[in-house]
This record gives sequence, structure tokens and C-alpha cells, in this order.
Amino acid sequence: MTPAQFEKQIEPRWQKLERLLEEAAKSQPTAAVDELPATFRQVCHDLSVAQHRMSPQRLTQRLNALAIRSYRVLERHSAGGWESFVRLVVVEFPQAVRAECRLFWWCTALFYLPAALIAVITPAHPEWAMSFLGPDGMMQIESMYGESSSPSDYVRESFGSGFEAFCGYILNNVGIDFRTFAGGILGGVGSLFVLIFNSVYFGAATGYVHYTGNPLTLYTWVIAHGAPEFTGIVISAMAGMRVGWSVLRPGRMERRTALVLAGRKALPLLAGATLLTSLAAVLEGFWSPLDLPPVIKFTVGGVCWVLVALFLLLGGRRRADEA
Repeated sequence: MTPAQFEKQIEPRWQKLERLLEEAAKSQPTAAVDELPATFRQVCHDLSVAQHRMSPQRLTQRLNALAIRSYRVLERHSAGGWESFVRLVVVEFPQAVRAECRLFWWCTALFYLPAALIAVITPAHPEWAMSFLGPDGMMQIESMYGESSSPSDYVRESFGSGFEAFCGYILNNVGIDFRTFAGGILGGVGSLFVLIFNSVYFGAATGYVHYTGNPLTLYTWVIAHGAPEFTGIVISAMAGMRVGWSVLRPGRMERRTALVLAGRKALPLLAGATLLTSLAAVLEGFWSPLDLPPVIKFTVGGVCWVLVALFLLLGGRRRADEA
């Protein structure tokens, strides 16, 4: 087949792609624009054939320019926007957690087991927990969870309103997520340190409340927002560990390339963890301070834990099955 015959045979595809590109540029494109990706792939194949046959430069330049133009249009329509963000959080995030299930359970154990152990030991040996919490930490715990104290009174005195408390909590929670993730650059050691530090602190605080305060006040305060907050901390540690592992074991790739690829893979984990801890800040700022019967607090808290578990177990499965 001569170059002229080849050009005549596939020219209708080029013209079709040009029409689709013009349609995609409109503010309200028709349904025909859905054919753009398939037509783009066909023209890319034509370009490959033309280059292999060493067709005239005029022909390959036209095809190459058309392919670049199509790629830019497709990239602009597929990247960014709320739809992309929602898909990242609702679909890709739970899929990424399930894909790293072993790492998830390992980080979960590293967070909950030390906290539980320290919480059990502290009432019998409170001196070292006191030294860990420090005077300020002990005063804060006693003002919130003491026998005659109320967390809602502490929030009003410290923040003034639920919205100001929400702002303070979200700054703290998201900051923990990013510090945990950023620590992964040190071969994962930084992520482990932040994770275990928060575990030890929570365990020491819980044990100190059992030693000198009112445990029921603590549990009714933490039960609801603890579900997304603790899960978010664990998942941000997963993201940091994934990045740290790429630094230690880059395989056949350059360490910089392995780090970039690991960062992209960890992005859904970090985004989901940030969303969870942001939701925890909403609950901690507006729901937890409410003076309600413990049975209501524990019921709502149990529902929060179940919803977080179901989201991680079932989220994105339909999209995965369709793929």
C-alpha cells in the first residue's frame, strides 16, 4: 500500500477525530463526544503505522499534532474537579486500604496494643505515666475527665464555641496525619514514631483517667469521634510506611523514581485519612460536647465504628467488579 493509499484509507478517522475535538471544546457537548477516546486510540495506531512505514514527514507531523491535541483535551476533561476528588475518596481510598490489608492490620496493632497495655498498667503504676503526660497534660485531663469535671465546660472555657473547637481539632488532627505521612521519608521510622507516640499518649491518658478521674466521661466523649480519628491516624501511618518502604527497597528503579511512584500510590490513603480525621473534628467539636445520656453516646459511637468499617470493607467494590 502506497502512502497516498494509506492516507486515503484512514483519512475519515482523522476527520472524525477533528469533529469530536471541536465538539468537546463546546460548553455543552453532545453524546457523540463519548467516542473521542476510542477514535484517539485508532489515530495513535495510525501514527505508529505511519512511522513504521517511514511515511512522508507531512503525514506523520499531521498525525502527531492531532494526537497531541487529542491527548490534551482528554487530560483536561479527565483530571481535576469535584468528580475526580469524590472518586479518589469514595472509590480509590477504600480500594487502596484493602490492597494493603496486611499493612493496615500491622499498623492497627501497633496503635491499639501499646495503648491498651499502658492503659491497663497505669492505674497500678501511675508514676511513669504522670512523667510522660507532664503537669500540663495531667491538668488538662483532670479538667476534662475529673470526678466533678465536664468536657463540655472545658471546651467552652478553652475555645468559646463548638465552631472554634472544630477549627482547633481539625488543625490538630490533620497536622498529625501529615506529620505521620511525612515521617515515612525517613525509611518509615518517622511514621512509626508518630504512630506509637500517639498510642502511648492515649494509653497513658486513659490509664490516668482510670486512676484519678471518671472513665465514663472519657468514653462517652471519645466513642464517636474516635472511630474516624484513630482509623485516620492508622491509615496515614500506612501511607508513610509505603513511602518509607520505597526508600529502603527501591528494587530495580532509581530511589527517586521509586519514591515518586510510592507517593502516587499512597495519595488515596493520605486523602482518605485526612477526610476521616476532618470528620472526627466535626464530631468532636459539635457532637461530643453535648450533654446526653451515656446510652445515646455509646449507641451513636457504635454506629460510627460500624459505618467506618463498612466503608473500608465495601467502598469501591462495585467499580472494581465492573473493571
